[in-house]
Amino acid sequence: MRSSHRIWWVGGAAGALWLLVVGLAAAVSLTPLQRVQQAALPTPSPYVWSWPAPWSLLSPLIAAVAVAACVAAILHIVRHGSFAATWLAVVSAGAVTGMTIDAQLVFGTLFTHGWALWAVDLGSRAAIGAYWGLLYGWLPALLASHLSRRDALGTAAHGPSRPRAALAVGAAVAALALLVATQTLGGDASQAQVRADQAAAEPAPPDGSIPADPQAEGEPVPERSAGAGVTGEDGCTPDRAMILKGEPDAATGHRGLRLELLNFSDAPCTIEGYPDIAFGDQNGHLLDTTIEHGGSFMATDPGPASVVVPAGSSAVAYLGWDAQSTHGALIARTLWAAVVAGETRGSWPVELDVVAGTTVAVTAWQAPDATP
Repeated sequence: MRSSHRIWWVGGAAGALWLLVVGLAAAVSLTPLQRVQQAALPTPSPYVWSWPAPWSLLSPLIAAVAVAACVAAILHIVRHGSFAATWLAVVSAGAVTGMTIDAQLVFGTLFTHGWALWAVDLGSRAAIGAYWGLLYGWLPALLASHLSRRDALGTAAHGPSRPRAALAVGAAVAALALLVATQTLGGDASQAQVRADQAAAEPAPPDGSIPADPQAEGEPVPERSAGAGVTGEDGCTPDRAMILKGEPDAATGHRGLRLELLNFSDAPCTIEGYPDIAFGDQNGHLLDTTIEHGGSFMATDPGPASVVVPAGSSAVAYLGWDAQSTHGALIARTLWAAVVAGETRGSWPVELDVVAGTTVAVTAWQAPDATP
């Protein structure tokens, strides 16, 4: 048997041994012996057993291939197949495989959590992989010694050539890169499964709307829209007046909401125009609604006019829309409003049947004694 072939046989045995230990550790984890698992059956990534298929099987298998390729690469480089050298090669391969998992987890944490947790447990899986090799590396070493003795009795084996060594190193690098990809995709699939299980366990919203999804894509609600804001020296600027949200009102098939602009300063202020309105959905994104200036069934629009708000008094505006079915819909869970377009919006949690596609009419600011 050529020396190169013998090395790959030894590497394959080390990979199979890795896979065997991982399988036994998975079985022991379900028994009262799980506390001694890491002592007798060390594995750098025990959590992969809970990953969804196929990652729970694919990740240990790729790790075993990486161990086999690393053992073969090391033995091709050192060109020495003694019992001690082979055992040390298996220990090194376990450490390299564990360090690869360490690196994937560490840099994954860096991208998701920043520098705060960057180096947590760095090297721990490398140590576990080396410990695995220390416990069980003598078995592939025995196989290597047996094959060496058999070759010594027969035809002399040819030593591994440099091209074969380069090929073995390339195979090891490729296997480790594939392990990184498998760990990343498997971890993502596991997190997605956890989120799906949590969503399934949560009770459905009583209004039948779509449950909140923290991973949903969407546009955040802008803090302000295009506009000139409050103009004039006596304008009802945010340092003089604030918006208060009223309670929803209803008529058959129609809905309304009152907004109040309270002048909390000690001098009159002036406001003219329409409040700036937007809605956020249950995922915190901008709800696709049409905001129209004008009246509705619930309120008449007096049109934009200059309104003087005395100190301690208020101006009012009204929102109006038609009742909508909320079943299976994105729905308003936050009301965003500013005095006029161009000012910074404030927000309030709401329970309104304003769904995606709803048209909401907004009246201009008016004196509170105006007839709605």
